[in-house]
Amino acid sequence: MTFDDVINDIEKMVGLELESIKSGANITLIEVDRIGKRVKLITSSGKSKTRPFSELKKIWDMLCNSPAAHVDSVLSGSGSSRNQPETVMANLPYIEWFLIDKRKHLALMKEPTHDYGTLLKMDEIKAIEIIDKLMDMDNTACEVVVITEDIRSTADTYEKINGVPLKSLSQGIYEQYKDKVRFIFVSKSNLNEQVEAGTYIVVAGTSIAGIGRPVTIDGKEYDLILQGGLSLLIPV
Repeated sequence: MTFDDVINDIEKMVGLELESIKSGANITLIEVDRIGKRVKLITSSGKSKTRPFSELKKIWDMLCNSPAAHVDSVLSGSGSSRNQPETVMANLPYIEWFLIDKRKHLALMKEPTHDYGTLLKMDEIKAIEIIDKLMDMDNTACEVVVITEDIRSTADTYEKINGVPLKSLSQGIYEQYKDKVRFIFVSKSNLNEQVEAGTYIVVAGTSIAGIGRPVTIDGKEYDLILQGGLSLLIPV
């Protein structure tokens, strides 16, 4: 799913009153202005407001790259009434909300869990899992992706080496946090692109034209770099 798909879905909520997580701050979506790249809305007090696509994209990017997004932090310095873009995003059917230390967070679900124009608070068990994952991420110094043609054999060998079981994320994808390193094991059959089996280090950086090629792993997009002994995945 791309941000353009998100804009298409937001347009489906035009004319609906969207419930805000913040009490008394409902909004009604009036228009999605694709030329001006803004959404137009009316607040619960009857005031007309607009919010730029750029705010929504910042939230979307965080949702795609983190287990959860704290909108106030994502939009820090982007003006007041940050609950308005939060409300727009939270009313999409594949986004749920929950609290961490009384602070609102949004999370992206793999499948729709509620109707357009409605909110859904995440159940406590799922919320605890995401909180644990966020804590693991805070303590992560490095991320390594292992792509294998035989996920069961590779996982079994790795578990025997370090004695720590892998956690299943989805069919053919496992992870483990150890010594501040996140290991992700991916079955090659899960990938649409042709990617060589091997071990890749995830590195934040800028892709070099003509060297990298796009790959998608567990819903996240990367540029794959194989150059001079380097096997890297650069998040995009």
